[in-house]
Amino acid sequence: MKNIFVLDLNHSHTTLVERLVTAFSQAITDKKWPAETKLPSVRQCAQLYQVSTFTITEAYNRLAAAGLIYAKDRSGYFVAASHSKPIEPLPEPSLVDLPIDDYWLLTNIFDQANKYTHFSCGWLPPDWYPQDEIAKVLRDIAKQDISQSGYGEPYGYLPLRQQLCSHLANYMIHAAPNNILITQGASSALDIISSTLLRPGEAVLVDDPGYCNFLSSLRYKRMKLVGIPWHSNGPDIEQMERLIKQEKPRFYFTNPWLQNPTGASLSLDNAYKVLRLTEKYNIKIIEDNVSGDLMPANSVTLVSMAGLDQVIHIRSFCKTLQPNLRVGYIVANQQLLEKLVHYKMMTSLTSTELSERVILSILRAGHYAKHIEKLGKKLAQAHSITAQLLTSLGWELFARPETGYYVYARPKNRQVDSEKLTELAKNKGIVFAHGRLFSPTHQTNSWIRFNVVYTMLGQHILKQFLSSLNKQGIT
Repeated sequence: MKNIFVLDLNHSHTTLVERLVTAFSQAITDKKWPAETKLPSVRQCAQLYQVSTFTITEAYNRLAAAGLIYAKDRSGYFVAASHSKPIEPLPEPSLVDLPIDDYWLLTNIFDQANKYTHFSCGWLPPDWYPQDEIAKVLRDIAKQDISQSGYGEPYGYLPLRQQLCSHLANYMIHAAPNNILITQGASSALDIISSTLLRPGEAVLVDDPGYCNFLSSLRYKRMKLVGIPWHSNGPDIEQMERLIKQEKPRFYFTNPWLQNPTGASLSLDNAYKVLRLTEKYNIKIIEDNVSGDLMPANSVTLVSMAGLDQVIHIRSFCKTLQPNLRVGYIVANQQLLEKLVHYKMMTSLTSTELSERVILSILRAGHYAKHIEKLGKKLAQAHSITAQLLTSLGWELFARPETGYYVYARPKNRQVDSEKLTELAKNKGIVFAHGRLFSPTHQTNSWIRFNVVYTMLGQHILKQFLSSLNKQGIT
């Protein structure tokens, strides 16, 4: 009689455990091993497949975790009676059939399974992050005793907050550990601040154009968005004062350095004007400096110019180290921070100490400064190539930054609706983020946000598509 437990393990590049699990799972779902079939003991199976008992034990553990087999006390492993083939997922709508709006951007742009070419995303290619350094740090942390950490600390891991004081000093920001609240990225920081300080229905000053996810969040919270028009050197000061007098806001949320989506930064003159104007009308500034570490050392910030009584400062490591580490932080005066930590604990308890330890180790080892220097040079090259490509095709750039992720551009035909261009691109497997997403009033316009790195890497695809639009007279 043929031994039903002799299976062919394909010679794939996966580990031996994974090959065993795959083969065993297939035998179970195909009913080759019926329910309640007793499996060979760990030792017998190891001899059958000429592998170690540890390998078989690991494979059996994974099958049990998947509900395919179960263990009877002192009797061995058996095929589970309740196993079934995985439920076939319902077909998801094709991305081509969905409009690119706020909801689409939040739910689909992060989907790693789709095969679309993203020219507007908010991250870098994996090999642009310091993967080897992060892997080494994770191995080192795995050897540490973190059993006493519990949920972690409400304000965030204290050694990291102490290290951040030195890090912030490089940008002329003077803070103590009790001025820092660790968050799960800059988006979480914005949510904590807006949820704590704002009242439903009140007028809030925001950049126009501005960060689309945060604009969506404010709409969800029923805030009245008051967009301050931006130019290549910052907000329109005259318009800003007129809107302040009209709407009487208490807060201005701004992303003033390497701004999303334009890539523009405040000029020093405009920075002083913004500070004088907000001080005059008793408006607190929330300075979202998510890409601040990409700015040159000793670059000014609004908080370094005005202090923590007038400015709440936000920074993050998601744009520079690794997005899925999800570590950002708020810098604010202690009285305000006590209110913010209360909301953080109510909604998510503490932030992730494991990620915080990773960041701390990288900062202490000196890897971060070297990585930022290298990344800055690569981003400068990407900006140069992207600017040359777009301008050669007749596109206008909102600003010409030398670092950061983004440029904002529009075709020479300013009457064209960038949302329509986005739909045409999607039909070709290309994803753009059109300008209406970044408008506080959802105003249609001709602008598109470009990620300079993915534009550089996919320049031949992009050039072919944009050239075809020119030939058709669309742009």
